[in-house]
Amino acid sequence: MSLADIRREYLGEPLSESDSDPDPFRQFGRWFEQVRGLEVDPTAMALATATRDGRPSVRNVLLKGFDDRGFVFYTNYDSRKAGELAANPRA
Repeated sequence: MSLADIRREYLGEPLSESDSDPDPFRQFGRWFEQVRGLEVDPTAMALATATRDGRPSVRNVLLKGFDDRGFVFYTNYDSRKAGELAANPRA
């Protein structure tokens, strides 16, 4: 079996700036509502953090909410992820 054999088609309209909401969180909300019933776990997301010196690390977390302040997920405050966020809050 080839990896090309398991590829799926991603259907939908192309992303157009004129059709997009200028507020990124409202736009995300529109997209989230579109996939809620289609994806097995629409709350799964990749979170990338970096150490103070810029070494990246990526892991999967679950989205618990979002608003105009950002995205909410839960983590162990003693984890490497939490330490990286404390040292470099950009994720």
